[in-house]
Amino acid sequence: MRCMSESPTVTLPRGVQRTDFVGGHARLAGVIAPPEGESRGTILLVPGFTGSKEDFRILLPYLAQLGYCAASYDHRGQFESPGPDALDGYAMTEFAADLLAVAHQLRERSTGPLHLVGHSFGGLVSRAAMIDALTGRDSTRARIPFASLTLLASGRAALPEDLQVLAGQFVALLPATPLDVIWEHKDALDRQDDPNPPDEALLEFLRHRFVSNNPYSLAAQAQILMEIEDSVDVLARATAAADLPVLVAFGENDDRWTPAEQEGMADSLAARRLRWPGAAHSPNVEQPEMCAAGLEAFFADVAQTTARSIGFPTGHPGYTPGMELRAPVDHTPAGVSAARRSVVRQLQAWGLDSAVDDMSIVVSELVTNAVRYGKNPVELRLRVTGDCLRVEVSDGNPTDVPMPREATNTESNGRGMPLIDALTFNWGVDVSDAHKVVWAEVSLN
Repeated sequence: MRCMSESPTVTLPRGVQRTDFVGGHARLAGVIAPPEGESRGTILLVPGFTGSKEDFRILLPYLAQLGYCAASYDHRGQFESPGPDALDGYAMTEFAADLLAVAHQLRERSTGPLHLVGHSFGGLVSRAAMIDALTGRDSTRARIPFASLTLLASGRAALPEDLQVLAGQFVALLPATPLDVIWEHKDALDRQDDPNPPDEALLEFLRHRFVSNNPYSLAAQAQILMEIEDSVDVLARATAAADLPVLVAFGENDDRWTPAEQEGMADSLAARRLRWPGAAHSPNVEQPEMCAAGLEAFFADVAQTTARSIGFPTGHPGYTPGMELRAPVDHTPAGVSAARRSVVRQLQAWGLDSAVDDMSIVVSELVTNAVRYGKNPVELRLRVTGDCLRVEVSDGNPTDVPMPREATNTESNGRGMPLIDALTFNWGVDVSDAHKVVWAEVSLN
């Protein structure tokens, strides 16, 4: 199993600068990409186990181009951040305290909302820090530095059993076994699984990064990944009470925590979720364009502003067939406008402005019907399928199925489904024992 993230470049991109933050033990090495133009806010990205701040170096320039100040840092004892030579210096409380310290330092440097994005182990740290910020003794809404939380390819509890074996090997070997010895053994196993390793420059960087870790930090993080308990329900209560938006995002081929587990976590959190096709455990590296566009739509929705799209240098759009956005919908009239805004901002971030007018009407009609005639839970699903956009609205009432009819001149209702019929090239209803799904498709051509 190679390191969690393997960025295909070694040097920092233009516009990404090195910086330092103050942590609870010592300095925390960081990187920061100032925004292009007026700042729209700040994004703090937290890396995972055996990773580092460099895991986001492809993503950072995209976020800066969108107008954000984007920053990351190495955990204590990770790569270029010093750490204590004792296991008790790496409790989850210490990692979370470092994160909150960095967050407050970023708040002092910048303006606008601060968005927290935690990848893998960094998602577990972000969860702990958010719970502390929202429920700690001194917590007040004024002291909470975050406007949103994104859990990126992260789980609700300990790693699955097969990966716990690997984590257990780290714990058994460290800190007694030199890291260069562990690296050589791990690299030999990786080459057996994959005969096409990264190029030599990248491989040398990955080796240098691995052996630069404090062995106590690696051992402690592995132990946490084996033992951490499920605190998602605690987080759900805290974020709901604070009305703090949450996004769960992951690749369809994630091989750490399964997509099904992350879907379940999103359900527990009543969170929006994004699934990226063709990505595994590191969408920030594997699909940076789609990752940037997905995050932008979420952040714009949080800030209640128009989403932006950018032209990626590879010509790759911010979307691809198989991508989907899912979001719970409040069973209230306010849920209709919130669902419409979410879809509009995602289309804007994808650069699909030509589809905004028709799709906003379609979403409004489908969600209005679900809120008016359906039952909880109501959920919106936006998918890219081939050369079309497909929107699905599900609810818990399988009996009241919408049918097109002609409204009279004196009726205020009854015009929604004919309107959908006119704006889409296909629509229908799928019914099961427990719920129904009303769907419609709009062409991208």
